[in-house]
Amino acid sequence: MAAANKAPLSRTDVVSEIAAETQLAPRQVDEVVKALEGSLKRALSSGGEVRMSGFGTFRVSERGARTGRNPQTGESIKIAASKNVRFSAAKAFKDAIGGGKSAGKGGAAKGGAAKGGASKAGAAKGGAAKGGAAKGGAAKAGAAKGGAAKGGATKAAAKGGATKGAAKGGRK
Repeated sequence: MAAANKAPLSRTDVVSEIAAETQLAPRQVDEVVKALEGSLKRALSSGGEVRMSGFGTFRVSERGARTGRNPQTGESIKIAASKNVRFSAAKAFKDAIGGGKSAGKGGAAKGGAAKGGASKAGAAKGGAAKGGAAKGGAAKAGAAKGGAAKGGATKAAAKGGATKGAAKGGRK
């Protein structure tokens, strides 16, 4: 499929890919895609939602009427209520494209590296510190400056590992 830096796939591209993958004629695939679109439109326009296991959920989001401002004149204007289609990707779909929280408790996605650093055990084995580089670890106030502010590692901890106390700002 398309990568983030490539042009978006057109309807024709999608139909061609599906046709090649399923050994169906492009005309047949196009009919199926049109039927899917029609089914989604009918379900959503009647106020329902469409759940596709492993893919996601389509639902209608309603936004109430409100007052806005014209940025050029500063004049108050009335903005009418509107409805939009929202899509919430299923966990399996997020995982397939690399956007889901696939790590377990305390892993990178939940409380680990992505949220602010190595675990205590990782810090004791030479990792940054509980706060990590993003929250005042080695890059902010730790090894680079020799400080230990806000959970940064000391120089000794950055060079050769540290005990729990050293990783939290103490000495080796």
